[in-house]
Amino acid sequence: MTSGIVFFLWLHRKLLQLINPAQKILGEQNYILLVSVLVGFLSGTASILMRQVESYSEKAALLIVPDDSQWMPWLVPATPAIGIFFCIFVTQVIARGHYERGLCGVIMGVERREGNIPLHKIFSHIITSGVSVGFGVSAGLEAPIALTGAAIGSNLGRALLLGRQSRILLLACGSAAAISAMFNSPVAGAFFALEIILPHSTNAIAAMIPLILASATSLVVSQQVIGPHNFPMELMQWDIKAMPYYVILGIAAGLVSAFVIHTNIFISRRMKKIGNPWLKGLAGFFCLYGAFLLFPAVRGQGYHFLSMLLSNDTLHFSAGSPIADLFQSPWSFLLLVFAMVFLKAAASVTSLESGADGGIFAPSMCIGAFLGFAVARFIHLAELPGCNNISEINFLAIGMGGVLAGVMHAPLTGIFLIAELTGGYVLLIPLMIVAALSTFFCHKFCPYNVYKTLIAEKGDNPDSKQDADALCVSYVGEIIETDYRTVLESDSLRNLLKTVMSTHHNLFPVLDENDNLSGLITLNDIRKFLLETSLYDVALVFDIMRPPQAILNSTDTLGHAIEVFEQQKVTTIPVIRNGKYAGCISKNRAFDLYRYHIEHRKELF
Repeated sequence: MTSGIVFFLWLHRKLLQLINPAQKILGEQNYILLVSVLVGFLSGTASILMRQVESYSEKAALLIVPDDSQWMPWLVPATPAIGIFFCIFVTQVIARGHYERGLCGVIMGVERREGNIPLHKIFSHIITSGVSVGFGVSAGLEAPIALTGAAIGSNLGRALLLGRQSRILLLACGSAAAISAMFNSPVAGAFFALEIILPHSTNAIAAMIPLILASATSLVVSQQVIGPHNFPMELMQWDIKAMPYYVILGIAAGLVSAFVIHTNIFISRRMKKIGNPWLKGLAGFFCLYGAFLLFPAVRGQGYHFLSMLLSNDTLHFSAGSPIADLFQSPWSFLLLVFAMVFLKAAASVTSLESGADGGIFAPSMCIGAFLGFAVARFIHLAELPGCNNISEINFLAIGMGGVLAGVMHAPLTGIFLIAELTGGYVLLIPLMIVAALSTFFCHKFCPYNVYKTLIAEKGDNPDSKQDADALCVSYVGEIIETDYRTVLESDSLRNLLKTVMSTHHNLFPVLDENDNLSGLITLNDIRKFLLETSLYDVALVFDIMRPPQAILNSTDTLGHAIEVFEQQKVTTIPVIRNGKYAGCISKNRAFDLYRYHIEHRKELF
């Protein structure tokens, strides 16, 4: 073990000796671009490995339940238990409870400007999420692979001794590259990183260059090994006469997105009441078994059932379910698909809260697809005006983007992911409308996206960067208190005591003959002279005063003022304007203004 660590350190040192000259030759920006390409290559490789683990796990599940077994319909819904309890074993026995899933940790790492992700996350989620999804839990691989890519970028940045900002950028490059490789969508991957990982970036345009490079590199790696994997959708040209129905779909997608987020909160709170993770897994499995048995379409990632809808294969949509005969008529099948919108959300959250590793990304797309298909099928069955201009496949694709945009609060990701996933931009205009409306209406009911909602549930602040921005919009000059009584250096102790008796403050700024601040006097400084009446006309303010611990300028920001208050451990600080004394500010006044800005922060939507 020791020799292995020594070898690793030696290898690391040699690597730095090779890389440092390259950094000096290329310059910092070009060097970051080169490293972003390396991050893209590694993230694409990680994506391939994760899908291989998922594929092998899926084959193992089929071996456990042979096709010719008479018990197959009853055993298939039970295989997700293997994925759930495998993940619980890894998290509780191997990791001893220190195993965070999802993108919440990545987002908070960026919000806190840390950009550090544990090294084990480069490979751990490849295994746990691949096994979970492969054995059929209702979750997706996208969030785990984005976390894996972020870990690759973060740890590569640390290994190369890069600064904090560069590590955060490479972290985002890793996430973008991973999404690109998973969906064959480099532009959507870059927008995903900007909207989810770097939502408050002030250098978004500059960040796009390394993000696109990483995404493109990852896509090339993935296609060389696995090949293109777009959805085979025969999209139709959209008709302007169908625009009212697209608006309805956008509003519905926003409401469904809010339902998904609130379902996440509801189930998460109730699962937390079960303290033992093994009992939590068992309780979750029993709920999931009933759902998977009666409604097979909620099992797994859901892409297989979307293919059935695309090919209009309604007969096999509920195959294996004991109640499949109930959904043979057109209207009953419509009711089933509509029910899938809500059942898929509940099953996905239950799978993750039970202990499985995965994400809500793919389930959100499936929920949107079910919603879009259900809306289009209802329009056709009800023979509403303009029904001949409605394509079920178009609505299915647009619904995917709409709900994804709403749940993630990421309209650009939803738009370009579906555009690239379907292999064209035929539906770009209705996609833009539905994604925008969905995000708008979801935001009305849920101020945060699904990841930041979970962060807020844990008691953390998911928008610390926005809070930091609030500290920069106000200045010390706005909250100066001018009612502090000043004294001159040449004043006697008697005059000072008269001033003390005429005010309720316990701090007295001392000015020189030119009105410049030269010191401060507090009641504690005066107390030792109170009984020395012989000094009342002898001692001067100059003899008693002390230099101020801190001085603020009227042009300093509120954030700087609060930082000084915390560092100096004082409650009042004098303020100067153009070099002259202007007044004082109190710690309470500064924090009151900060809280006001947070509570009354205006948003465009």
